[in-house]
Amino acid sequence: MTSLAGAVILADRKKTVLFKNRDVLNTEQCDTLFYDVDCFGIRGVDKATQKESGLTVGVNRHGLAVASTHVHKTVDPNYDLLAEQIVMFAKDAEDGLKMTRSYLKGGRKYQWGNLILADHDSILVIEIAGSNHSIERSERKALRTSHHVMLDTEDTLRQSLAKSGEYTYENSVNRLYRGYELVKEVSRVDGVFDMLKDHGDNPSSESMCVHGENGEVPETRRSYVIEVNHGKDAKRPSVLFHVAKGRPCENEFMAIPLVFPADEQVMERARSMYFE
Repeated sequence: MTSLAGAVILADRKKTVLFKNRDVLNTEQCDTLFYDVDCFGIRGVDKATQKESGLTVGVNRHGLAVASTHVHKTVDPNYDLLAEQIVMFAKDAEDGLKMTRSYLKGGRKYQWGNLILADHDSILVIEIAGSNHSIERSERKALRTSHHVMLDTEDTLRQSLAKSGEYTYENSVNRLYRGYELVKEVSRVDGVFDMLKDHGDNPSSESMCVHGENGEVPETRRSYVIEVNHGKDAKRPSVLFHVAKGRPCENEFMAIPLVFPADEQVMERARSMYFE
């Protein structure tokens, strides 16, 4: 199961934009919203059990946004559980990294994945494989697909993908390369939406918006964009959650304003907008 996620900081606009194209085999899969007083997100799915767990994408009242991509399923807990903890309790990207290191040092292990953490002035990529992790820092842009760039996991992942037949290691690598070509040109929020719809020369398993074949390989069925505006009040940023239900190349993005702290009325209004 593939996915693509990343973040850009538009410093001149005082905005942080985190994004994710969520690829699934089950095209009938529905989102489950998590909206608490101080945070919001979409439930993840444990690839080993196929049960909901953690958050696949989320944001909190501090303006910290988090997204994950899947690399390899194991018997360990879902990395989306870690993403949920970061969204609920971290104030910024460095705080989320400290939490991660504390958990791993304490003996916790996670399935293989990538976490993208973005706040008002920094982006962190945390690659995770069991108890191992590696960090990439950026002040402007970061991107990940369904493999590790820094951790030495290529051989094991190649063997696993050869057995599953869903996609190849090269598919993930080429999709990442294409993503980097596009993301480096992004200078406004609309550019993020355009990037997530991109097919390159043709729709394929290596384009930003993946089109599957007869339900045999994962395809993009959700596209999420979290737009955090720090311009008016850095301590209380405004947040818009954008979602395209289905392929982003074929469906319009809907914007949902997120309010923190949220009361029941605010939460219900967001749910109604999401599922209308």
